Amino acid sequence: MNRSKSLAATSKSITAMARKRSSKTTLIFFLLLSLLAFLSFLPLFASLPYLPSYSHSHDLHFHLPRHQRLHRRQKIGVRKFEIAEDKFWKDGKPFQIIGGDLHYFRVLPEYWEDRLLRAKALGLNTIQTYIPWNLHEPEAGKLVFEGIADLVSFLKLCQKLGLLVMLRAGPYICAEWDLGGFPAWLLSIHPDVRLRSSDPAYLQKVEGWWGVLLPKAAPLLYGNGGPIIMVQIENEFGSYGNDKAYLSHLVKLARGHLGEDIIL
Repeated sequence: MNRSKSLAATSKSITAMARKRSSKTTLIFFLLLSLLAFLSFLPLFASLPYLPSYSHSHDLHFHLPRHQRLHRRQKIGVRKFEIAEDKFWKDGKPFQIIGGDLHYFRVLPEYWEDRLLRAKALGLNTIQTYIPWNLHEPEAGKLVFEGIADLVSFLKLCQKLGLLVMLRAGPYICAEWDLGGFPAWLLSIHPDVRLRSSDPAYLQKVEGWWGVLLPKAAPLLYGNGGPIIMVQIENEFGSYGNDKAYLSHLVKLARGHLGEDIIL
């Protein structure tokens, strides 16, 4: 009798242990199955496009370290050329400018493409050019942007050929050009006119000239889809004068037409 009870108890114990093992095995099986299912979908999640939230992540962008902001800008596809950490950055990646001067007003338009291709074959990725005011406004109020003075076509050709542009807008350019690019008629606007200064009579003419020129350049800035990565104000002014108010006025004027992002 006792032996029978003992066998029954042993049988129940074995059955209970078997059930526990079965439950554990089932649980482990389902956990492994869930893990495999998750891993199978993981590549899909990894390949999803980056979709920033404008309201929240846009604000956080300005609190990130500079290198993270540059990397993030690259992800969202914003065209941007800037200077940071002692480097040039183009669309979030370090960029080395290999540039040279090729002045559109010194080359016949029919040779522009040939000369630009030769420059590119040399390894250049950036073209620098001045803009001579006296070429485009030989007489007061008479503006010329055709033929050899077709600046916009030259800039678009640079873009077509994959070349960036550093634009030297003056108003004084030097460039071994007559009167440094100033129109001769500037000398007659006032008996005591002072060029390259805060003289109101001079600045009025500069504002009129840039009011025509810079709106032509604005759509061709790099941030707007064009090739222009920088715009130079004046030229070698430090060896000529010390009129900081004049330079500040030019910067403000340029920003008014070109925006805050372009490097001056």
